[in-house]
Amino acid sequence: MSDHQRRIEEVIQKIEKRRNSYGSVLVKSAIMKQEGVWKNIVTKVLPLHVSDTSYTLKEKLDYGNFAIFEDIISLDNLIEMIRKLPEKGDSTIRIGDFSFQVAGEYLDDGYKFDSGVDYLDVRWFFERYHYRSPPQGYPSEPLVLPNLPLFPDGRDAIEMLLGIDLSRHSDLFGIVICLPNYGARIEEVNIGSREIKVKVQTKAEDIKNIVGKLYCQRGKEVKQADIQFVNETGSIKVGFKPDSFYLALISKVSGEILDTRRFYSGWEIPKGIVIDIPEYEIRELIRRGETEIVEFKEDIGKPEEFAETVVAFANGKGGIILLGVDDHANIVGLGEREYENTITNILRSHCEPQVKYEVSRRQLDEKSIIVLRVEEGKDKPYTVREKGPYVRANATDRVATRYELDEFYQAKQSGYPPYY
Repeated sequence: MSDHQRRIEEVIQKIEKRRNSYGSVLVKSAIMKQEGVWKNIVTKVLPLHVSDTSYTLKEKLDYGNFAIFEDIISLDNLIEMIRKLPEKGDSTIRIGDFSFQVAGEYLDDGYKFDSGVDYLDVRWFFERYHYRSPPQGYPSEPLVLPNLPLFPDGRDAIEMLLGIDLSRHSDLFGIVICLPNYGARIEEVNIGSREIKVKVQTKAEDIKNIVGKLYCQRGKEVKQADIQFVNETGSIKVGFKPDSFYLALISKVSGEILDTRRFYSGWEIPKGIVIDIPEYEIRELIRRGETEIVEFKEDIGKPEEFAETVVAFANGKGGIILLGVDDHANIVGLGEREYENTITNILRSHCEPQVKYEVSRRQLDEKSIIVLRVEEGKDKPYTVREKGPYVRANATDRVATRYELDEFYQAKQSGYPPYY
């Protein structure tokens, strides 16, 4: 049996093993017509959970020689399609209204991704198998028709509708098979000064049959422990604030890994990881007043000015905004308004590129405040749309100078941060 055939059998076995949790299969394809024949650019396959019965198919987008569409097929149809994938050859498959040719080379080994990654927009721990094809062309000109959405080119359409960025993942031509484990996933890991709290979401597994296995470290201090869950939450006292940790959710019944999280303090903070700031540290920040990395705001105020501070922090070393604290360091508190959603909407619409941040609501002196932690950006310079890039100068925000912009671009080219 060849490696290609062995992997086909491996994929089918995993699908059969999860048949009780899998329902129908969502297939999304981008294809291009060449010499009158539709040919596959990339197709993404995702089995849905058996309870996901309300998915509404998006409209087929046919631009003449380029089309993107999706359809629902059965698990048995998926297995049949996988069995027919040849090693180093062409095959024809039919999805929805289209029959198209797939140029294949081989099915590669499965790679595992946790639920915290945005890759392929799966949102559950999953294995990715890739039936590789040679690089395929896609429209480089704008996609324009009176009755269809406008896209600058085919790559943008594929990224928006399939969740695959071919500029970053230039090898993903072919068929991408995502096999989620719907047992349970990690929703949030809260890292405190001496304790780690974990919140999970369950689907196919009973919470009583799940255990969290933790390894965390600070310097030479190491803690290994099991986390038991009650009502989908669990916690463990580790005695220190870790510089790194690895967490795995394990099924007590099957021994399968259901989800994982890994964190190193030098990394960009992954999705779902919250670095808790103890109350005494927040009070110390307030006592010291506004600085190059701390800003007080009584309320959000004007969205553009709020975005200026966030962008300035991202262009520097990061920073913290305390909402509900006035300029004189008085804790005035906030109302019950959903500030978290407002902040998300402001930053999405005003910051370019998007800034990484965390939002948490805290209680001080029986008053509610918001702690917004902005990460140092990895793609400087960050700008406020229609206003430009901002930087932090002492405790204020200002537009970046020409010299500072040159430093950002030079650092991007060299791979080293600007030095001031």
